[in-house]
Amino acid sequence: MSLGVLARSPKAVTAPSKLPHRFLSLLITELVLILGYPFTDGTQLRAEMFRLFAVLVFCAALYAVLGRGRVTIFAFLLGIPAIAIHIANAADYFMSLQLISLVLGVLFLAFVTAVFIWTVVSAPSVTGDTLAGAVAAYLLVGITYGLVYGLIARLSPDSFRDTVQPGKVVHPSEFIFFSFVTLTTVGYGDIVPWGAHARSLVILESVTGIMYPAVLIGRLIGLHSSRRTSS
Repeated sequence: MSLGVLARSPKAVTAPSKLPHRFLSLLITELVLILGYPFTDGTQLRAEMFRLFAVLVFCAALYAVLGRGRVTIFAFLLGIPAIAIHIANAADYFMSLQLISLVLGVLFLAFVTAVFIWTVVSAPSVTGDTLAGAVAAYLLVGITYGLVYGLIARLSPDSFRDTVQPGKVVHPSEFIFFSFVTLTTVGYGDIVPWGAHARSLVILESVTGIMYPAVLIGRLIGLHSSRRTSS
């Protein structure tokens, strides 16, 4: 078979290559974001550090999506501009493009999250990296929703209210906390959705938080049962 035929083969374009620890790397950067941003609270570099933490997650997500042909290309088209603008904003450059970078970041994370969830659910067998991918995808869902909440708050400042400190402006990093509280259906009630769009998104995230573990556990049990049957 010629190289030209191989180059046109669908499998040669779409099959992901086996990169080492692709999902584990993403999981680590997500934990860095979740556990690291509180240390910037009360500092002048809070916004800049949060952007840099987000850039780490974006870069790890790009690494995890490498080797998937058109999927990789589309992810890079969304992710690279978002990363570049985030880094420039952290250095106080191109601040007028903040909204564009936020929109691109949301689209990028939503896209790669869907790709990772499909990869985990459709995996033929369960490996350590697959389990890391399942956890990483779940955390990425929370981070993505957090960025969407930040986008909504930027477009409509009255969409969220702080019940502990009325009148307080919710920082973008605090939407990550609010997102995971919603995703896990804990609901502390310190930050509440006030606008109609915010409430609709909260409903969707709550349903996602309930359905994702159910679907994932069902899939893992199915893989385990089929493996025992075949052996």
